[in-house]
Amino acid sequence: MSLYLGIDIGGTNTELGIVDDEGRIVSSQTLSTKQHGGVFADYIDALSQQIALLIANPALTDQVVGIGIGAPNANYFSGCIEEAVNLPWVGSTPIVAELSARTGLPVILDNDANASALGEHSYGVARGLDHFVEITLGTGVGSGIYADGRLIRGYQGKAGELGHIAVGEQEEKCGCGRYGCLEASVAAPAVARRAVKLKKLCIEQGMWSALCDIPDEELTSKCVAEVALTTGDSLARQVFEETGEILGRALAQFACFSAPQAFVLFGGVAQCGDLLLAPVRTAFDKALLHIYRGTIEILLSSLPMGQAAVLGAASLARERYKQDEQ
Repeated sequence: MSLYLGIDIGGTNTELGIVDDEGRIVSSQTLSTKQHGGVFADYIDALSQQIALLIANPALTDQVVGIGIGAPNANYFSGCIEEAVNLPWVGSTPIVAELSARTGLPVILDNDANASALGEHSYGVARGLDHFVEITLGTGVGSGIYADGRLIRGYQGKAGELGHIAVGEQEEKCGCGRYGCLEASVAAPAVARRAVKLKKLCIEQGMWSALCDIPDEELTSKCVAEVALTTGDSLARQVFEETGEILGRALAQFACFSAPQAFVLFGGVAQCGDLLLAPVRTAFDKALLHIYRGTIEILLSSLPMGQAAVLGAASLARERYKQDEQ
């Protein structure tokens, strides 16, 4: 049995997990990403030591055949993490070369959205699909595009920035500096902003909602979803109806360039299930070009939230190992 080490590098913590071919995490560890004060060499030394501890069991050491890393702004082709604003290192960091030299194992790197799509294809709801688009709805909007049985990385490894296509609300400014990006309309912060805006209108009109009792700074997307699901509050539900309508229209546009079998929604915002999924599907069906109708599903990820990033990273190593075996 082959095992794969998945590493998810986040702004706060780095998660490590040894994963088998069935997507089971057999051993895991956590390392602080920030504790080394932005000195990349110190971080790599600590990460290498953590890997050595993780595979100290002779049974695991003999079976771990590769390392996959998912990280923001990671470049599959260069093996570097490049100018990631939420990570503590400046410039381009050659993590593949450094970690491979220290561990003696083959290492593969990709951005976290691509890793998520590969994880879904290896272990999740997209297993067996050759054409799908994974949309990650969290603090931002990421996407991984799987077409004709392979992940689309594009020139220089930067394909799949669907969150920055201008199909959202044109007055909303995105963190990238442009207006109208999908991310600025449907990511978790956008859901919170929409809740605050609708709450203000509700108060101005002399109406009441359960959201009116919650301070603006506490109106996170998770909070609004909880209110909607537990109380059925109409304003809280309206927040997700408007969000779902924008996302559904966007997915209808995305269908035109890749004709996928499915869109798979993943991330914190997608965790509210049908609260978001129902308006997404309604808007999608309404906006979809007629030649695609009845051929594209909209699915929720089946990967567990707490393990998905590590599973996605491990799937990078799994894919490379399977390719080398052929």
